[in-house]
Amino acid sequence: MLQGVDSREMVKAELGILAYSVDGGDIPEETSSIIWQRFDDAKIKGEKIGIYAEMSALPEVSGKLIMEKLKRLGTIFSTVDRMAIVSDAGWMDAYAKIVDPITEFEVKHFSVDQKEEASAWMKE
Repeated sequence: MLQGVDSREMVKAELGILAYSVDGGDIPEETSSIIWQRFDDAKIKGEKIGIYAEMSALPEVSGKLIMEKLKRLGTIFSTVDRMAIVSDAGWMDAYAKIVDPITEFEVKHFSVDQKEEASAWMKE
């Protein structure tokens, strides 16, 4: 896997899933453009999408990326249906438990050995 965001699996539009893995490093602008386009397309079409994120490390985040995310928070919150976070980092479980009740979409943490369960949950 490349350091940063692995976008090989991101084009699962037919399943309504935005899937990616993060292995540290920075998020290239071409990758973030794909992500933002998926959110924008879902908003225009009135569709919901699920996010499947395998997180082995946090990415480096630029100020520009933060500003783009802040500008799109409304779109993100209105288009996301559910989010699966797959990681063995214990704090990711705590993150999911904190974020789930304060968002309009479901957020659930799965350990790395639960990838199949996470994938099945995304398709429910």
